[in-house]
Amino acid sequence: MNKAPGHHPALRRRLLLLSGTVLVGLALLAMGLMISYSQKTADRSYDIMLNSATLQMANAVRHTEQGVVVDIPVSAFATLALAPQDRVFYRISINGTFLTGYRSLPAPPPRSPSQRQLTLQQPDFFDAEFDGEPVRIARLIRLNTERLPHDEIQIELAQTRLARQQLADEILYPALELIFGLLLCALLLLWLGIYYALRPFTLIARALARRRPRDLTPLSLPVPSETLPLLNTINHFIARQQQMLTRLEDNTSVAAHQLRTPLASLRALSENARDEQDAGKQRTLLHGLIAQCDQLALTVDHLLNQAMLDHRFHSQELIPVELNALVREVCLLLAVPALQRRVALSFEAADTPLWIQGDEVALTQMLNNLIDNAVAHSPPDSQVEILLRQSPEPTILIRDRGPGIPMTEKEKVFERFYRGHSGRYRGSGLGMAIARDVAEHHGARILLQDNEPGGLQVEIHFESHRSRS
Repeated sequence: MNKAPGHHPALRRRLLLLSGTVLVGLALLAMGLMISYSQKTADRSYDIMLNSATLQMANAVRHTEQGVVVDIPVSAFATLALAPQDRVFYRISINGTFLTGYRSLPAPPPRSPSQRQLTLQQPDFFDAEFDGEPVRIARLIRLNTERLPHDEIQIELAQTRLARQQLADEILYPALELIFGLLLCALLLLWLGIYYALRPFTLIARALARRRPRDLTPLSLPVPSETLPLLNTINHFIARQQQMLTRLEDNTSVAAHQLRTPLASLRALSENARDEQDAGKQRTLLHGLIAQCDQLALTVDHLLNQAMLDHRFHSQELIPVELNALVREVCLLLAVPALQRRVALSFEAADTPLWIQGDEVALTQMLNNLIDNAVAHSPPDSQVEILLRQSPEPTILIRDRGPGIPMTEKEKVFERFYRGHSGRYRGSGLGMAIARDVAEHHGARILLQDNEPGGLQVEIHFESHRSRS
């Protein structure tokens, strides 16, 4: 399967790469520490022998009447013979003057005042290179107090590092093998852990892939608690799709039933008009045909609006909407069609801005339906009032002077395809149902009240949203 544009690497691979990088970094750090530890341990072990031999050589330097005598004891070199592969070099100086040994031994590093005092009793150690080989050098400075002024005797004893390196390797290699083994085991356990940790996602994906298109039952899988929110979200989405599908099927079934009647009526009127010989009767039939066409067009328009709004309800987020501006714009759009019906629109805005969370398209459709319905049922030369109020909550009032709605029909008018018996026009039976759906989507309430002295007052009560000043 080809990767889609912008596709990110697999989560399993990313987790393994990041965690593996951390483990490898820790392993390299452990290796570095182990190398340093093995070198220091080997140096400490052989520095003890080098220290002992240096002290023995220091005791072998004495001053006689004939001069300075150096009688190096055999025991000093016997100690160093514990490293038989290493070579030993020494240099003895008095007051900075070379006395015996290897004159070309590397010069020691300079000493600080504190080191000068310490080296009076114990040697200090440093690394250098001599005759092409790395060496470890012990330096000891002693004062000969038998003469005045005191003589400063400096003894430097060097040993190659073969035995030290061998000991360091014997310490280091098993540790490195252990580190590499632990790293491999950790990477394997990490891979297994990531695989089993992400396995619930694979199970969910497989369960969804095996489903038939119309299977919208909730998923029921044994998943850990960390994956349960994802499963619940998927089931919630499936439930919404089931609800949308059920609503679509119901609307389609009812719409098909409602459309059959006007279509059959259109066919009958068309056949009658075709066969009618009397011009007056034929004209009457044609007027009826036009009225049926208008009725059918209105029904189809409302059905399309219903489908469009159902889609928006599930796909569009609510945003801050200012009701004064929205209602004013709707009134301006409907003013001319209302005047053509000899009905005037009166608009009165609230004193302060009315902000709500809403969908402008859906709210516009709701207001179109309610205001058009009020105009359609108003007598000629009357007025439809649209008022906005702030307290106690944002409210839109639509008042007409029509026949009103009987108390027994005030709830029925919100049912789909219900057509009341009052008024001059009979609508599609969907306008009020769509209006209530939009109101409920916005958390609003639509109330129908009798207008005084006659007519209907539609009240739409919203929850306030003061997100802007």
